[in-house]
Amino acid sequence: MPEPSAKVELRQQEEFRFEVHYDAATFGPRVVDEPPPNGGGAGPSPTQSLATAVGHCMSATLYDCFRRARVPVRHLVTTVRTFTGRNDRGRLRVQRIEVSVTCEPVHAEDRPKVDRCLEVFADYCPVSGGVRDGIAIEFSSAIPTRSPAG
Repeated sequence: MPEPSAKVELRQQEEFRFEVHYDAATFGPRVVDEPPPNGGGAGPSPTQSLATAVGHCMSATLYDCFRRARVPVRHLVTTVRTFTGRNDRGRLRVQRIEVSVTCEPVHAEDRPKVDRCLEVFADYCPVSGGVRDGIAIEFSSAIPTRSPAG
């Protein structure tokens, strides 16, 4: 059975802008928002947040592979692009995520180790792996039911 690993609470500030609080974090809250015309663009949109999570996890997992293989690299840059479209019911969905990583090994002789890390690292990334495999989302609501007017 999976263990809980993160808890995030979003508190509405105004319309589509929420303040995000991270459980046991050593940093303060962050702001997320929808872009105009719905929101004010005060923070990343849900699609940008998903791209950030996938890109951050893949970058950290790749760096960890380099570290374990004792391969020093410079200029590790990850670019993530999301592609949205309509599903068969006409609902807007993220349909594809492209991740591109560039870096420079410090030592040319480390190229075989770099190639090996590039072959295996994605399998160890929990976020991209979960997204790729299809994460089950269980929803519940604590909205009280309306009592009949008496």
